[in-house]
Amino acid sequence: MTMATVDDTTGATVSDPAAIPQPGNQGRLTAIALVLLAALFVAVNVLAAFSLTSFRVDLTQDRLYSLSPATERVLAEVDEPITLRFYYSKRLGSQYPTYGVYADRVRDMLQEYADRAGGKVILEIYDPEPFTPVEDRAVAFGLQSVALEGVDGNVFFGLVGTNTTDDLEAVPFFQPEREAFLEYDITKMIYSLSQGTTGKVGLLGDKTITQDVRMGQGGRPEQLPPALVTQRIQEVLDVEELDEEIERIPDDISILMVIHPKTLPKRTRFAIDQYILGGGKAVIFVDPYAEADGWQAANGPVNGAASTLEETFGAWGLEMPTDKIVGDRFAGRRVGNATGTGYVTYVPWLLLRGPNLDSDSPITAQVDSVAVASAGYLKLKDDSPLTLKPLLTSSPGSTLFDVKQVATQRPNPQALLNAYQAGAERFVIAATLSGRVPTGFPDGQPEAFEGGDPDLRYNFETVLTESDGPIDVLVVADTDLLDDRFWVTFQNFQGQRVAIPGAGNGDFVANALDAMTGSSALLDLRGQGTAYRPFEVMERLKREADRTFQSKEQELRKTLEDTQRKLRGLRERDGTSGGPVALSEEEQATMRELQGEVLRVRSELREVQASLRSDVETLERELQFVNIALMPILVALFALVLSVVRARRRRRRFDTADTTA
Repeated sequence: MTMATVDDTTGATVSDPAAIPQPGNQGRLTAIALVLLAALFVAVNVLAAFSLTSFRVDLTQDRLYSLSPATERVLAEVDEPITLRFYYSKRLGSQYPTYGVYADRVRDMLQEYADRAGGKVILEIYDPEPFTPVEDRAVAFGLQSVALEGVDGNVFFGLVGTNTTDDLEAVPFFQPEREAFLEYDITKMIYSLSQGTTGKVGLLGDKTITQDVRMGQGGRPEQLPPALVTQRIQEVLDVEELDEEIERIPDDISILMVIHPKTLPKRTRFAIDQYILGGGKAVIFVDPYAEADGWQAANGPVNGAASTLEETFGAWGLEMPTDKIVGDRFAGRRVGNATGTGYVTYVPWLLLRGPNLDSDSPITAQVDSVAVASAGYLKLKDDSPLTLKPLLTSSPGSTLFDVKQVATQRPNPQALLNAYQAGAERFVIAATLSGRVPTGFPDGQPEAFEGGDPDLRYNFETVLTESDGPIDVLVVADTDLLDDRFWVTFQNFQGQRVAIPGAGNGDFVANALDAMTGSSALLDLRGQGTAYRPFEVMERLKREADRTFQSKEQELRKTLEDTQRKLRGLRERDGTSGGPVALSEEEQATMRELQGEVLRVRSELREVQASLRSDVETLERELQFVNIALMPILVALFALVLSVVRARRRRRRFDTADTTA
């Protein structure tokens, strides 16, 4: 009698054992299946490469390869083709993998721009080999060639953009430190080539920063160059000084810089109001107490050292109190004490750095520090239509002082420090403002005053009652930020007056003006992070190890220094320039003991330093094992178990077939 069996492999019912697939046939079927799967995989990839070139999915945490809506708006306004030429030496990436990773991101981002621009952005990629026409063109475009150890010849890593009228913008060399602002730099280049900028700053208000003749010691005028911040501005934009009584801002002013507007006539303040409402951009420096004006001005019947745009700020719902200044003991600067024997923290003079600066803004991201003096603070009223984005803020636990506590002939830093009471908030010292706002002059243009230059007079036929769109304004509650004496020291070098900046005030102002002269969309571009992704667990272990062993390491180092100093004293006594002095047996024993102590402390210090690295090295080995060995081992084990299971199934089928036979 013949019994029917069921094939475990095919699921078919067979009555003849000879119909059961044999091991040799099954191996051939498996090989054919693998070949077909490989062919299918290749076919799918080839099809995707040709048909899905514009389809991408960005799965990175910081959306590193996605363009922001601000960039999309700039690309939509491109009318004529723009050519981007990316010059990158592949040798750089092969020798320095960090640059290679960054270059891949730059190339992918540029390709994304080209894909999204609808043919208006043309991307060309070059590898400038030494002594080739491509290298010559890169040099002619002004790109920076860098010589690195271990790389043959100079290498390039830059970008050149040109338009149909031969205007040129360039990134001489992509610095990894600026990776977070890659999109900002590329978008700014495209905007400049497509729209162009007039690049002129209109300076209105206090002209001290541009004057080259100032009162020196003894009340005598001295010939000095303009303030260093003015020189930094002139590196990126043209500067035009506007008369304080001007009643209309000229059309060729791309950005208005208002400084300490305490003496501006009402019709000039109205001109500022109308300029901003009409879409003009402005950087405004106001102050509750300008140190440059001195304590006498601040203690008059009206605080003559204060400045604000009262009508305009009031309409916007922006407050900058003129009777309060910010004190910060954490950011306070050290000054000489009253006795001249030491230093004390002067809490109204601040050096803002690190968390006091907005690291996501292109204005402050690469500024090391900003020095301010007796600064005020900005805040919005509850009903303000504005959005405020802080750029400079005080530290947590800051406080406020009355202006009169600082505006004295001889301020007492120690008394202010003793009176310091930490508050519960941080204070905004500088911020960008955006939003639709009403005019600060609802009754129209003020009445003209008699006299003055008739060429400065202007009567508005149409008065704007609200802004055409969201305004672009940056307000700084400190004017001393522009004064050299708070952030620059000067030295005489071979007869030349050399400026040595102690803070980044010039960079902050130049960055602000440069960023705001472009499209308002550029101000919406924030830092995106970097392609470098450190192991968070490893970084945490490093910090914990530092905290655990740092105090012990410092203690051992102090012990080592003390011991070495004692030992050095004995040795110098044993062989000074005046002739050797014999040491007693007790002193010789002390020297031997100190020498042994030095060896012991050094050994213990090495053990502590090794402990700092032990946990990290252990984790690194574990990660290497997981990434290199563990997965292949698991795959091999899975394959081994699968083969054993399948072999047992085949053996059972053959045993069943033999039994039924």
